[in-house]
Amino acid sequence: MIALPFAATRFDGRSAAGEAAFVRIVDNAVEIFAADDGELRDRAPLARVAVSESFERTPCLLLFAGGVTVEVIEEARRLREVLATAVEPSPVVRLQQYWPAVIAALALLIALSIWGYASGVPAVARWAANAVSPALEHRFGERVLALMDETQAQPSKLPTATRERLTARFAGYARRSVPGVPMRVEFRDGRANAFALPGGIIVVYDGLVEIEPDDDAIMGVLGHELGHVVHRHATRQLFQATGVVVLASLLWGDLSAVAANAPTLLGILRYSRDFEREADQFALDFMRANDVPVQPLYRLFVRLQSERAPRKRSEAFDSFLSTHPSTEERLELMQQEIRRRGDTPSPDRKDDGGSR
Repeated sequence: MIALPFAATRFDGRSAAGEAAFVRIVDNAVEIFAADDGELRDRAPLARVAVSESFERTPCLLLFAGGVTVEVIEEARRLREVLATAVEPSPVVRLQQYWPAVIAALALLIALSIWGYASGVPAVARWAANAVSPALEHRFGERVLALMDETQAQPSKLPTATRERLTARFAGYARRSVPGVPMRVEFRDGRANAFALPGGIIVVYDGLVEIEPDDDAIMGVLGHELGHVVHRHATRQLFQATGVVVLASLLWGDLSAVAANAPTLLGILRYSRDFEREADQFALDFMRANDVPVQPLYRLFVRLQSERAPRKRSEAFDSFLSTHPSTEERLELMQQEIRRRGDTPSPDRKDDGGSR
């Protein structure tokens, strides 16, 4: 088979400059001639020449083993027609031309994307979080806390005695339940809320202590946040949300770029339901191990749930609920724990202010 020459541009693979050339198909081989003097530049069997995929209105590229590339623009369609009679299209090209296969591939891609988002990303985030050293994780948490203090957080206004009492009691429980896990409690002024930063820093806002004077309930909330610390939920959530940026920052120690966006990162720390369930179960186990009654925590959440009514909603309660979803499910979990202990839930009982 001999095909008429096709006008082309030849690139030698060593420079960006191209030279005018002609392509000819002869006896199942590709020949390239210079346009100015007709000298044969390249020759190779068709089987050893890679041909670009066929797309509408795109050049046809021929790639030779030595790095030479030939580009046919004006007569690309006709060249492809000639090549189609001499070269068997690859399985990928044949599949691309078969609509049922294209639809099946698209469905598979969508399924894999959903699986990757639901299972693959969390699995990678868990692995990455476990690969980060506690020292780097703590450094990151310290940096975020410092930036919070510089930009938005205010010092706690709670009495020093109150802060010391809660901290000392919780620290003793934590050492008993999870010895060796680094953690510390920081109090800041603000609406009712509590959250855990990477590295074991638990931040408690004054509003939470002010609306709930029972120390047992506060121990339950702190136990929940300790669950986030133990399972490294903050770091895992950051990996899931910001991916490579956080991974590079933590692994190489350059935290400035990530920590500079601390307010945004704190917004990311609204954990998934699975993380919340894991922390809730840890809190109940923590309270059981330290003989802390669950009723005060149960009553706190009953109050929080009642405050969700539009006419009664307060900013303090709404702030707490926004980062701790699924109140009904959590109440049921606490009821089960209370029944397991042989007690009876008493959400309407007057708060006795009992600090243990």
